Amino acid sequence: MDDAEKTREQLIAEVMTLRRRAADLERLADDHARRAVTPSEGEQRYRRLFDAARDGIVLVEADTGDIIDINPSFLAMAGYTRDELMGSRLWKIEPFQNTDAIQVIFKELRAQDHIYYDDLPLDTKKGSRIPVEIVGSAHTIGSRKILQYTIRDISRRKAMEDELWKSESRFRVLFQKAAIGIAIVSAGGGIVECNAALEKMLGYSEQEMTRRHFTDFTYEEDRRSDTAGFEELLAQKRDHYQMAIRCLRKDGAVVWGLLAVSLIRNNKNEPLYAIRMIEDITDRKQAEETVIKSRQFYLSLIDELPNPIRRTDVDAQSDYFNKAWLEFTGRSISQELGSAWSEGVHTEDRGRLMKTQSDSFEQRTPYVTEYRLQYRSGEYRWMVEYGRPIKDLDGNFSGYISSCYDVQDRKTFEETLHSLSTTDDLTGLLNRRGFLSLAQQQFKVANRTHIGFLLLYLDLDGLKKINDMLGHPEGDRALVETASILREIFRESDIIGRLGGDEFAVLALERTRDEEEEEQAILKRIEKSVETRNAQPGRRYSLSLSAGIKTYDPKKPCSLDEFISRVDSIMYEEKKSKYRSQKQNS
Repeated sequence: MDDAEKTREQLIAEVMTLRRRAADLERLADDHARRAVTPSEGEQRYRRLFDAARDGIVLVEADTGDIIDINPSFLAMAGYTRDELMGSRLWKIEPFQNTDAIQVIFKELRAQDHIYYDDLPLDTKKGSRIPVEIVGSAHTIGSRKILQYTIRDISRRKAMEDELWKSESRFRVLFQKAAIGIAIVSAGGGIVECNAALEKMLGYSEQEMTRRHFTDFTYEEDRRSDTAGFEELLAQKRDHYQMAIRCLRKDGAVVWGLLAVSLIRNNKNEPLYAIRMIEDITDRKQAEETVIKSRQFYLSLIDELPNPIRRTDVDAQSDYFNKAWLEFTGRSISQELGSAWSEGVHTEDRGRLMKTQSDSFEQRTPYVTEYRLQYRSGEYRWMVEYGRPIKDLDGNFSGYISSCYDVQDRKTFEETLHSLSTTDDLTGLLNRRGFLSLAQQQFKVANRTHIGFLLLYLDLDGLKKINDMLGHPEGDRALVETASILREIFRESDIIGRLGGDEFAVLALERTRDEEEEEQAILKRIEKSVETRNAQPGRRYSLSLSAGIKTYDPKKPCSLDEFISRVDSIMYEEKKSKYRSQKQNS
């Protein structure tokens, strides 16, 4: 064992051993003849013990205080040589010159056999000062009285004590100044100590809570679970537990708290005490209850809305359907939950719908799409669905709310428009009248729902030149080919029309990407389709299309004619840029 780790009792025991050795020397001197042991042998035995001691030992003449012997450990501790200290009086040597305690110890030890002093300063030759403890003992050898001073360096112990004190101080500051309530509880459950925050939270003083069981302040319905957690801590089934509990205030009020409990054990793994930390979450709980009531209120409102609505969670699983949805489909909510509702979507539309939703979920963007949903009578009716991402109170994504509108009448109207010659005879697309009628309807929907759409305005370059050089039949084939490109690129639900001559327009409803990204993707698909056709062997001319594209923002409303004019200007700028480029190259 390191000398610095020895206890005071161990040190005293070693000193008593030295005293007994000194007494043995006296007896050895008196009984030399009888025991056949010479004094020099006893002295050698004591000398070995004296020199080997790890603590410093100084022997002093009791009458004068002069040093008569010093062991190596003291010399190493103080940094002096034997010659520098021998013969001097103990209290006058350099190591003890700056303390009066040594002379006091000398006087007291002359009057009694044993004395102990702790935390005295010893100055080393190197200039440092170290704390020491001194055990003094008096020995009588014949008629001579010798005082023995056993001196131990307690620097390490003092450093540990200082660090312990600092740690205790830090803990005390944290404990008292913590913003959450803290109680130190015995293994039996009694409160040993609590901080000011807990006093304020419960309305009791520390004296009123001390020695009472922690369950005295726990709401009756929560005591069982709290006690069970504490017993599992004691039984080492867990090392901590956490729960939301209700606490009883002195004034009878109930406060909500978030409780966290940990158990402290000694080196024998025996429970010493538990630390109970509790944060007042009453305001949070009340806010949650308000939100729940508010959510229930709004769900009840949604439930009464005439159009079908469903809610989807963060895993893209639908967890709510209003009455209008269930009445439309004729199914129960249990039959619709999760992804089961999609069973009612027409098989031709299901894949496209699920992809639109999946893409939107990944990017957390609104979407609008059309599909056919089975009505309770068994027929399929066209629906337009507007999906918007929703967030929780903390601003985190929590799913989608999807509002659906029955547009079967619109679809019927579209068919009626066809019957009223709203179709372009050459291309099979909507003509100007048909396109503008449907576009105006969608324009109103966009302003009402605040979900925009994308408008493409496209022109077939050089149609007159094709007609003049190759004839009108070839020009007609170029117009049909342009219509075919638009049908390939856009969805059936999008509104595509030939406005007259060489001009085409598309109103795209479904959007799943960023505006600019969506616009560029469409332009690239058109460009690629044109390149593919121009690469076909035997072509007599190269197809060329100029396009303008823009997304309508309902937050910046304008008329449909004005918006079409803006997109037309974008298309015209591209046509001029293309013309300038061709002129430079020629």
